[in-house]
Amino acid sequence: MQDTSGPSVKAAIIGASGYTGAELLRLLLSHPFIEVTIITSRQYENQPLTSVFPYFLNSKYQHLVFQSLNLEKIASVDLVFCCLPHKTSFPIIKDLLTTNPTLKIVDFSADFRFKNPAIYEQTYNVQHTAKELFEKSTYGLPEIYRNEIKNSTLIANPGCYPTSVILALYPAKKHNLIDEKFPVIADSKSGVTGAGRKATVDFTFCEINETFKAYAVEGHRHAPEIEEKLNLKVRFTPHLVPMNRGILSTVYFKTNATKDELIQTYEETYRNEPFVRIRKNPPTTSDVKGTNFCDIYITKDEKTGLGIAISAIDNIGKGASGQAIQNANLLFNFPETTGLEQFSWWI
Repeated sequence: MQDTSGPSVKAAIIGASGYTGAELLRLLLSHPFIEVTIITSRQYENQPLTSVFPYFLNSKYQHLVFQSLNLEKIASVDLVFCCLPHKTSFPIIKDLLTTNPTLKIVDFSADFRFKNPAIYEQTYNVQHTAKELFEKSTYGLPEIYRNEIKNSTLIANPGCYPTSVILALYPAKKHNLIDEKFPVIADSKSGVTGAGRKATVDFTFCEINETFKAYAVEGHRHAPEIEEKLNLKVRFTPHLVPMNRGILSTVYFKTNATKDELIQTYEETYRNEPFVRIRKNPPTTSDVKGTNFCDIYITKDEKTGLGIAISAIDNIGKGASGQAIQNANLLFNFPETTGLEQFSWWI
């Protein structure tokens, strides 16, 4: 293990003015071994961090100023968190790794999440020009890929919806408790931060307050990600809920296992996982708000023979920035929970 007597990893955050970038910086305030030295933003270039986010006043990062994207300068650090949208990350990451092949990167976009670049290109309707990096990337879901992450350089941080659905289904899939002759249904609800920090009419107060809607019903881009990682066909439907943060996923699957067998399987699968909590009652998004926890409740409806798994995460916590720090801890052999000891805000 590395010397943990003080900050030993210099980090940069590309796209630090979005929800995930700002949340990442907030969480890293309590990380003793990672020091953020560079933050970038195209929109707020040359503006002090505290003029955009005043809540960083009197923090150890109050001196930071949003910079332009200087790849040579960024490549000189030890760790890069790339918080850019899908389709825009891969050219930058390719250039960074060309400049510094030993640089460790945690990418928040979907640009390296798939094993097969063709699936990415079909899903996101873009030609990928860094296909050679797919072999070097690792899907950053520690509960499944922990050992691979430790030995990787490029981490593809999972999507928030896929994190909630995959963790809800993984124990049943791993132990062959899903009857795959029947469809698996994933019904997920997300807070508005899942759409990103942007000025769009669809996400203004009057458009989202006091209403609740399904979207991308004909097919959401996260469905192929879920299916590939589970090797399972899943009918996924996302919904927008008028709350700031959080995801609640309810997943249904046909099973011959009893309720007690399901509970035992989930408890044993996640027994040693620091951020997965198996619940005795259905979780709420408030239970995990501001944390890196994924809370899961598993039961069975005997009338229909359906297993029912309900998972709750914070979409910009375990669904993004918290999980990114968990991955960074694994990359640098720090204790996995470092900087992530927060419990829920609740209200």
